Amino acid sequence: MKINDLAKQLNITQRAIRLYEAKGLLKPQRGEDNGYRYYTDLDAWRLQTISALREIGLSLEQIKSLLVKLEQGDSATVHHYLELQRMALAAKWVEWKYAIGMLDELIARFESKGRLDMTDLFQLAGELKQIHHSQASWLDEWGFDRLAAEFDRSSAKHSAGSALSQKEYETALDFVVQWIAPKPGEQGIDIGTGTGNLAGKLLAQGALMSAVDQSKEMLARCREKFPGITAKLGNAMALPYTDKQFAFIVSAFALHHLDARQQLLALAEMDRVLMPAGRICVAGLMMDGRTTAIPELDSTKHPTDRGNLLEWFRNRDYITVSHGVNEWIHVVYAVRKH
Repeated sequence: MKINDLAKQLNITQRAIRLYEAKGLLKPQRGEDNGYRYYTDLDAWRLQTISALREIGLSLEQIKSLLVKLEQGDSATVHHYLELQRMALAAKWVEWKYAIGMLDELIARFESKGRLDMTDLFQLAGELKQIHHSQASWLDEWGFDRLAAEFDRSSAKHSAGSALSQKEYETALDFVVQWIAPKPGEQGIDIGTGTGNLAGKLLAQGALMSAVDQSKEMLARCREKFPGITAKLGNAMALPYTDKQFAFIVSAFALHHLDARQQLLALAEMDRVLMPAGRICVAGLMMDGRTTAIPELDSTKHPTDRGNLLEWFRNRDYITVSHGVNEWIHVVYAVRKH
C-alpha cells in the first residue's frame, strides 16, 4: 500500500503517519524507481497498535519503548507498561470524580446563596488539592518489590513487625475469611494483596477473587501462587474498578502503610466499588486510647484509629463488629445496610 491507501484504510491522517515515521515508530519500504513509501500488512498492524496506544494516553516515547519490548518478546515488561497506564488512568478518573462532586457542591451553594462565594470556591479547591496530594504522595518506603521473593518466609514480620507473630498473622487472615464467608461465585477484591495469601484463602472458598497491589513483584508472586486470582497493579486510593462491582472487600496489613488522610481516601474507594448490602473486612495495626505503645513501631507505619474507623463505617450506614487478635492487631468487619 501507498501512504494515501493506508491512511484511508485505517482512517488516520497522512500527517500522523509521517510523524510516527519521523519518531522511528514506522519504517516503510521505499520504491527503488520512484522513492515512494510502500506499507505492508505488518506496517498496518503496527500503525493500528500505535493509534490504539495513543488513544489510551501513552506518549510516543512510551509507545516506542513498548513496541521494542514487544518485538523482543519481553511480555513481562509490556504487561507492566500497560498496567502502569491503566493505573494512571484510574487515578485520573477517580480524581475527576472528586472534582465533579465538588463542582456539584459549589453549584448547590451558589443556588442556595444566589451568588458565588469565593470562600466556598477556595475551600473546595483546597480540598481537591489535598486529595490530589494524598493520592500522589504515597511512596514505597519498605521496598516491597525487593521483599517479594522472601515475603512468605516471614509474612508476619514484614506485615506488622514485632507486633504480630506468625500464628497471629494466620489467625487474623482466618478471621477475615470466617467473617466474610464468601458464597461460591461471589465477586471479591483484596486490596494491598501482597503475595495473595488472603485472596488465596477466599479463592479456595469458591469466591471469584480480584486483587490489587502497587508492587509488580508482589503481584508476580501472587499470580504464580494463585493463577485463578485476577491481579492488577493499582493504588488503594484510586482503585482501577468501576462503582458497585464487588460483593465483598478485604484488606489485611495494608491500611497502616497509608497515613491518616490516605486511609480515608482508601476507605472511600472501598465504599465506591462495594455493592449494596456488601461487606468489608480489614485487619491491621490499630490503636485507641487504651492501647499501649506498639513495640518497635517505625515512623513509616500509621496504625489506624480503631474508634474513628468504626465511626466512619457507622456514619455511612454500616453495621460493624471488631475483634482483637492481640493488643495492637485488630480485625474490623462492616456490612452495608442497603
